[in-house]
Amino acid sequence: MSWLRSTSLSFARQLSRSLDPRHDYEPHACYNSFCKHWQQAHDIILKSQPQHLHDDVLGVVNHLEQLTTLLVLEARAREINTSTSPAACLDYLLSENLLDKLYEWAVCTGKYENVVRLEQLKLFRNLITHYSTQVIAAEPLLRPLLKLLSGFRNELPPPNVETELVTVLNQLCVALMQNMNFIDLFFLTTHTQKGSQAEFIIVRLLLASVHREGSTGSTARDALLLCAKMSARCPELADFMLSGNTCPVLATGLSGLYSLLPRTLNDDIYRLTPDDVNQVHKLTLFIDSLEFCNAVAQVAHPSIKKHLLDLLYQGFLVPVMGPALLQTKRGALQSGANEQAAAMAYLELLLRCVTRWGLLKTVLHFLFVYEYDGVRVIDVLLRRLEGNSQLSMVSLALMETLIDLNCEDVMIDLVYKYLVNGQHLILNKHKITEPSQYRDAAVAFLSLSPKCCSRPMERTKQWCDELAISGRRVLDFNEERRINGVHDGLPMSNLAHETKVNYGNPNETLYGNYHAYICDSRFQIVTRLLACSNWTSKYDCILHKRETNNNTKETGDAQTLTKEQDSLISCTSGYETKTSDSSENQPHSLTSLNEQDEAKNEPVSEVLNEGKEHDSLTSLGESSGYESIKYKEGEDSEGFAEELFIKSVRKKEVTEYNGEPLARNWRASAESSVGPLVSSLLKKTSTLLESDLVTNCRVTSVLSKLSSLPTPLLTSMMLCPNVGLQPNVPSLFQTLSKLKEEVDELTEGLPNTEELVDKARVFLIQREMALVKTRSQSNDDTHGQNASPAQRPDDSPFKRMESKRRSFSNSLSNIFGRRLSSSSPSQNHAHSPQNTTHASPQKRPIFTQESYWNQSITLRSILNAVILDEWLKELAALCEEHALRLSAENYEDESYIESVAL
Repeated sequence: MSWLRSTSLSFARQLSRSLDPRHDYEPHACYNSFCKHWQQAHDIILKSQPQHLHDDVLGVVNHLEQLTTLLVLEARAREINTSTSPAACLDYLLSENLLDKLYEWAVCTGKYENVVRLEQLKLFRNLITHYSTQVIAAEPLLRPLLKLLSGFRNELPPPNVETELVTVLNQLCVALMQNMNFIDLFFLTTHTQKGSQAEFIIVRLLLASVHREGSTGSTARDALLLCAKMSARCPELADFMLSGNTCPVLATGLSGLYSLLPRTLNDDIYRLTPDDVNQVHKLTLFIDSLEFCNAVAQVAHPSIKKHLLDLLYQGFLVPVMGPALLQTKRGALQSGANEQAAAMAYLELLLRCVTRWGLLKTVLHFLFVYEYDGVRVIDVLLRRLEGNSQLSMVSLALMETLIDLNCEDVMIDLVYKYLVNGQHLILNKHKITEPSQYRDAAVAFLSLSPKCCSRPMERTKQWCDELAISGRRVLDFNEERRINGVHDGLPMSNLAHETKVNYGNPNETLYGNYHAYICDSRFQIVTRLLACSNWTSKYDCILHKRETNNNTKETGDAQTLTKEQDSLISCTSGYETKTSDSSENQPHSLTSLNEQDEAKNEPVSEVLNEGKEHDSLTSLGESSGYESIKYKEGEDSEGFAEELFIKSVRKKEVTEYNGEPLARNWRASAESSVGPLVSSLLKKTSTLLESDLVTNCRVTSVLSKLSSLPTPLLTSMMLCPNVGLQPNVPSLFQTLSKLKEEVDELTEGLPNTEELVDKARVFLIQREMALVKTRSQSNDDTHGQNASPAQRPDDSPFKRMESKRRSFSNSLSNIFGRRLSSSSPSQNHAHSPQNTTHASPQKRPIFTQESYWNQSITLRSILNAVILDEWLKELAALCEEHALRLSAENYEDESYIESVAL
């Protein structure tokens, strides 16, 4: 081991990484070298003089590096061979109190103290990493370690020292998590004006670095999160963290980081994606801090969680985020819309980052309960759905995220409280759970396909082949982007409609595949069933409604619903908020966000008991019954499964239900009958032909998600044409019927309708394939290989990544949507609009063809007619699956439900 005597500092570090203990370790030689290096370092310490301090420090640091290398070599050898002799080097280090002697000398090194302390920290780090169970409670190590840590309490060390200090603290937390019996050793007694009190030195030091950027801040947050987790099992630690600055530091840090975010966003940003976060440094810091606060709230002691949530509510949401959402600019041409859109985008991103066990309840309480000047925040946000501006699109994205939460209280406030009294219906005894209504609705939706879209996909494929042979381009939008035979590596031969069960092949389009819509609807409905299984009601009936005066705004039944089910008020009972008069005196709880264990221990209401008796998830077994959808395999078949389905279903006349007519409120608007959310969505649907692609994708996505909820009260209103609605309430079917008439009238006299339809199909399929290809490349860069459906990432919606396409879409926006962002836990589809962005700006596909379709209202209408044709297939598939769910005793088998629940 003589090679260690004169080696340089950097060379010693390289050796510590490259030495193989199986070949380079000899216990006796290692011990002798260790003793000799310490003796030489000790001699320098004893003879150290101020005038030669620089050389003395350099010599001691050099020998400390050799000591660390030998200790690591010995530890690695013992890990490989457990029968090795005792750790002689470690025993010598502890028995001779080397660490104490080193500390006493370090405090006398003046301006070189930080250099020596850095080496001390490295030595402690390696000791704790490799010998934690042997040394963490040993007094020869613990005493100098606590002295060293205490020296950092009231000073800000240099960055390199701080990084090493945080690493040591992190290793200590890991060791204490493995054996919490040693946690008392790190409580130090401090004397203040209030007297003596115990201080947990690790938390005290970590708080100074928890908001640092880079690896130092990340390591500090990981360590503090371990401390928060230990507090749940250690009351003393919980009391210290509660009485100290832990919660204020976290809450004020989040508020400070939010104030640094950009005030406005680019006009084409409607939903922030992981790439957007990575490209904006301040936004990355804010999300890191937000996710950390959310994690602390999940694992910390209940008292710490409550204190942290109170501070975040009163110190961040109410005074910081609330005014940002409601801000306006005074001026003739400035309304503050851009700033409001940015604030709403941050709020939507926040909702995707938090979890129901963390900050979600607090954020929902803020949105649905807190009032500014007597108006709730959610009511202000709902008003912004009108129009086609960026603010409206961001509002739509926010509502989509709220729906994806599958929270009963949220859906009550947005939808069900308007529908439960049947004010939107003409008759009050509709059988909204009758399966035949949904089967008839499926046929009705498929019959609304525009005439111009009846051209078979085989003809479109032949048209593309003819263009490829002739060398002509499909669209004259740019000479460098040609869609002939092969475009950007995408073979156009895959445009042919094919019915295949495997929808994971990124080289095959799912355009026009009705069976794909069926499979996806099945997945969506089962996913929602699982997510809504703990709801207090199935919302499958209409409450009896007394006749009321037309001028009455609220009925007794609506008030009863508010009392029984709108339960956001008390999700955080400690908040002092201004609430409406109808909810102040009522006990509430966030029922749909409660944990399973809590739900079992709480008394169950009569409504819950009644709902559970008929819950479709109580009996699981047989399959969903897809044998009812048969496919014709003859040569003359065009392969349109929806046409075969229509032929197999016998159309029935619309039946009238006998019942007492409900009192009609002729003055009531559609918004008061069905709510501002549904009313705004239906209005946007009526302008589908004139709207741009992104807007239509977003609107159809939200409506499809609402239609996939397993609540007949909502789905019957959305999907069933037979349900009699009040004259002031627009029907989705009626709206789509008018759109079909407009398209047919517009295209009736066009000489080149078929060619335009083919161009629109090619454009949409090319867009779909480009997004799938981009997503596949992004996943390859991130994961190296495609993840199977069973390999789901964590519960954070913001981080979800999945490369496999379950079907053509879970909504129309999944294929034709432009931007990427991870979907909610209930959605794992690869081409959701939020999932179509790219890992870097260079990978972002630029769809220059969109300008072609915006040249005239005719071209845009043709493109939107093709989108409408696809959406009708999706709505019909949802109707089919709802019919099966309501008619089958056992809707799904256990194996499928387990695979969905993964």
